[in-house]
Amino acid sequence: MRIPLDYYRILCVPAKATTAQITQAYRDRLSQFPRREHNALAIEARNRIIEQAFEVLSQTETRAVYDHELSGNMFRSLVPSRPKLPFPDRPSSDTELEALTAHQPTIDIAEKDLLGGLLLLLDLGEYELVLKWAAPYLKGKGKLVKEGKFGAVEIVEQELRLCLALAHWELSREQWLQQHYEQAALSGQKSQELLVDVAQFADLQREIQGDLNRLRPYQVLELLALPESETQERQRGLQLLQEMLSARVGIDGQGDDQSGLSIDDFLRFIQQLRSYLTVQEQLDLFVAESKRPSAAAAYLAVYALLAAGFSQRKPDLVVQAQTLLKRLGKRQDVFLEQSICALLLGQPTEANQLLEQSQEQEAIAYIQEQSEGAPDLLPGLCLYGEQWLKTEVFSHFRDLRQRREDASVSLTAYFADPEVQQYLDDLLTEAVPTPTPHPDTTDTENTAAPAEKPPETLQSETGVSPHPSRPAKVDSFEDLVTQTPATVPPAPPSPGVAPVTAALNPDPEASSASSKSVSSKKSIGPWGAIAAIVGSVLLVVGLVRILSGLTTQEPLQVTLNGEPPLTIPSLDTAEANNNPENGATNTTTTTPAFNEAIAAEVIQTWFESKARAFGQDRDLAALENILAEPSLSRWRSSAQAVRSAGTYRTYDHSLTIETVSFNPDQPNVATVEAQVQEKADYYRANGERDPGQSYDSDLRVRYSLVRQGDRWLIRSSQTL
Repeated sequence: MRIPLDYYRILCVPAKATTAQITQAYRDRLSQFPRREHNALAIEARNRIIEQAFEVLSQTETRAVYDHELSGNMFRSLVPSRPKLPFPDRPSSDTELEALTAHQPTIDIAEKDLLGGLLLLLDLGEYELVLKWAAPYLKGKGKLVKEGKFGAVEIVEQELRLCLALAHWELSREQWLQQHYEQAALSGQKSQELLVDVAQFADLQREIQGDLNRLRPYQVLELLALPESETQERQRGLQLLQEMLSARVGIDGQGDDQSGLSIDDFLRFIQQLRSYLTVQEQLDLFVAESKRPSAAAAYLAVYALLAAGFSQRKPDLVVQAQTLLKRLGKRQDVFLEQSICALLLGQPTEANQLLEQSQEQEAIAYIQEQSEGAPDLLPGLCLYGEQWLKTEVFSHFRDLRQRREDASVSLTAYFADPEVQQYLDDLLTEAVPTPTPHPDTTDTENTAAPAEKPPETLQSETGVSPHPSRPAKVDSFEDLVTQTPATVPPAPPSPGVAPVTAALNPDPEASSASSKSVSSKKSIGPWGAIAAIVGSVLLVVGLVRILSGLTTQEPLQVTLNGEPPLTIPSLDTAEANNNPENGATNTTTTTPAFNEAIAAEVIQTWFESKARAFGQDRDLAALENILAEPSLSRWRSSAQAVRSAGTYRTYDHSLTIETVSFNPDQPNVATVEAQVQEKADYYRANGERDPGQSYDSDLRVRYSLVRQGDRWLIRSSQTL
């Protein structure tokens, strides 16, 4: 049978290699061992193919014939007059691989060496070829396995499953590096499925499952970032998220989902995740999570309830947010949020009382400034509250982000809505207890309802501060929100804008018009007064932005148990990618470009590390600083063989970078082609130079690089 390989690749030498180089490469290849899970039958077959390659390339006549074949008719057809190589001369029955290998060299091997060919394809990173080559022998060609053509049936079937599983696993890792997280997860799952009934590979299954667990946060983000029309895929992302939450026992729980994320990391993960979720999805998620109970989930539920209540004109959701804030307020300063809730519920007295208790000094200073000359802080609170809802609440919901500048997103429009008016009138009739009772009254909260269960501590138990949009008085929630837009101290209005106090004394006609615009009822009640003030204030101030200097959301970079940090784009970036017609540009994700200077530095580091590993110092650890798998295992094995033999080598290199391939959309992979002049001097154990193995070669090499953390490593190299 023929397999898609060539002898030079099998020995890992260039086509211009000398006989001495070929001999040394042959010894090195035999000294390198595949994974421990492979059985002896497969390893012996692999070594026979390596010996076959050496026999052809080490002899001048057979090498010349092979080189002629290699260059003729895309490596497949032979000239009739050409002398035949001393290989098994049998007709090939592998027509199903003709399309696959049409542009690749092939060699003929004995049927009993099938498993050895698969091992070599794995070793050389030809994972797709392994899948296409091996899979038929577990299905349609399974009868050949049953007939024992390749060895003992049970051993061959087990080895075929192992090779397929390893190929899927390696593809999963490559897809992960390319930021195709869902595809990487599917490949990893296929690998697991192949091994599920093979008890001998329990350790390997645990390794693969460990990768799948660490991959899951990336997978969730990728699925939820899809357009809302991709319903099935996004539901799968939510399901995976629920599985993580269950394993962790909540957002701030002490359970282990095997993702490698600490509590702080997971809080940051959840914070970024919010921007990919709709209002309803966040309501379903965080309201349920708040009942565990969870302080972090309770505060996130407040945001979802306020977003839904304000945008959908449902004040009953604002009441639910107010209830959650009462629980949180027993431990933290959430008076500003409570004040905004009271404002939205048409409770101006309560809003002022709550605001006066807040310790958010910068926000209060601005509200006071905008309320100068007024009997209370209501004018400034109206301005601050509306902008806070637009910039700090709406920004965390994918279906509300584009509505932040909509004219309907205003307190005036909110209070003018007939359903809001009716609900607030009913609420006033029901005489809901005030959030902060007057000192001369009884504790209405305690008398109106059964005492609530004391909530969990936000500081000591969860490390969560209850206000992600302003500096918290207790250090804990900041860990959750450092990756999100933060509210900076509100800035005063732009020069030239009429002062807010001018709106507090409008002429009678303006006042009448304002009242008519927000209510058609005979008695507008307290909420009507708010509407009148809101309308006049916003009419004067217009489109002045109160909160200036808002930072944009930086992308989250999660480093999971030593895996390369993969940049998860912010929703702005994801939306831009999903909507090419969107003219907005996002400049928050800045991936350092890979260039020729970086490429030269990486390859020079490889030359230095190689010289240290094979030199007299025999510093094998130097390889770990520049090589990634599979190159690391291969070169470490070669260096160990040299050290065991007591020999050593010295190198002298010169480098010319020819091409650099780098795609900013895949910032963790790059390809470099370079012209390398390598002069190597081999020294025997007695210190004498071995002229037969020493060489001076000009090579053209392609390097495949991956970024892990802040380092670029060489994953593989190929002599062209």
